[in-house]
Amino acid sequence: MTPFLPSLDRGADDNLQEQIVRQFIAAIVAGALRPGQRLLSVRESAARWRVSRNTVVLAYERLGAEGYIEPRSSSGTFVHRMPPGARRAIATPSAGLEAGESLRPRPADSLFDQAFVDDRRHGSSQSVALSLGFGSNVPLYRAREWRRVVQRLLVHDGWKGGGQFQPNAGLPFLRDMLARWLTARHGLPVDARQVIVVAGLQQAHSIIARALSRHDRAVMLEDPCYVGKRRLYEACGAGIRPVPVDEHGISLHDAAFEGVGLAVVNPGCHVPLGVTLPLARRRQLLAAARAAGALLVEESMYDLLSLDDDLPSLLALAGGQGVIHAGLFAPTLGGGVMLGYLVVPWAELQAVLETKLLMDNGLPWLEQEALARLIDTGELDQILRRTRTVMMRRRQAVLDAQRRHLGEVTHVGIGKAPRMSWLLPSRWPDTATFVARGAQAGIYVPGRYPLVPESGRKSLISGRIISHGYGEVDDGEIDRVFALLAGL
Repeated sequence: MTPFLPSLDRGADDNLQEQIVRQFIAAIVAGALRPGQRLLSVRESAARWRVSRNTVVLAYERLGAEGYIEPRSSSGTFVHRMPPGARRAIATPSAGLEAGESLRPRPADSLFDQAFVDDRRHGSSQSVALSLGFGSNVPLYRAREWRRVVQRLLVHDGWKGGGQFQPNAGLPFLRDMLARWLTARHGLPVDARQVIVVAGLQQAHSIIARALSRHDRAVMLEDPCYVGKRRLYEACGAGIRPVPVDEHGISLHDAAFEGVGLAVVNPGCHVPLGVTLPLARRRQLLAAARAAGALLVEESMYDLLSLDDDLPSLLALAGGQGVIHAGLFAPTLGGGVMLGYLVVPWAELQAVLETKLLMDNGLPWLEQEALARLIDTGELDQILRRTRTVMMRRRQAVLDAQRRHLGEVTHVGIGKAPRMSWLLPSRWPDTATFVARGAQAGIYVPGRYPLVPESGRKSLISGRIISHGYGEVDDGEIDRVFALLAGL
């Protein structure tokens, strides 16, 4: 078979590595490169394409991270046996299936789905084959660095650390590495003793609610917000004070801090609306909370993949005082990486540690050790940079497809991958009808629509906002998704 030869434009705006990656993906999706087909070696490719070996290495690494190609020990590099573009065939019902049955599993049921997905939509006879869910099909587990460090732990190092019980607050090595990493990210010193490793944000809120909420002080929550969080604080007996979210985040004009003990916000990328709190509001929020003696809880779910300019976190703006910073790796590195962390002010640390001790006896060692090693070597940042490049390309593909098929739309939040939110143009029906019709056309859009505050207070985006992801959809399917949506 004739080796694949990309057409490289050395005067183009995008670099040669980007051109190679893009053309390989197009060839694999179109079937010009078949699953299992052997690729040229790095040396052969560099010579034939007249590029440096490093350019080929980096292009192959990105294609491998995204699941388009795979190295095989001692055999070379091949097109993946199940590349992303091939999933369309799996999602197509075959003759042997009952009507409405699909070989592709629909998104797993979870409290997140209960919060934002009306599962009755999946009762249609049309299989949901195209996903605009919030996950990622380039998870950390697929990264060569993760596989290498896990293999080293299990084989070469003999899994030595797995024989001992680990401290309840987290593996000391991981806490040290997280403290160093967070210090660099936020520009203020973070002590490892302030870092608590948790199994996701729901556990983080469980600890905070039990340790720090008071029956005589309300808990301020963004409205709308993740329903599991609201249910948790209600179950702990906290009075909930909802504050509506507008196109710029939590509306401080509607926020009354008197009697508030905790204020829980997600300034980087609000869930479910996807909007970002601007710098001026962040400072106003800190000042209002400080004046009322309220403790701020800052969620950081999608901030690892900021595609545009970063704003300082509340933790950084506050100098670490009066803010609990809660981070999570799963939204950007894959749902299986259910590890997160809390950065707790010294004044609240003892109560948080004692509460964590009541909830579990520590988390499994292997993933903590592997993540710590990736941070220590700088490989985690390499993975994030590579993933950011993938998501920037996908975001641009989504923006182009929207413009091509839907016309000009107003985007409300596009700065954090892999999420975006936009306003449904007026020529379409309401968002609930739009999303339901999308499901009938085989497009999964997560969420119970319309995404409006439970309090009923409306803003400029109430009732017209659509929020979805682009981390799960394959590159070759993005245009098709919006072509189908345009026909609803």
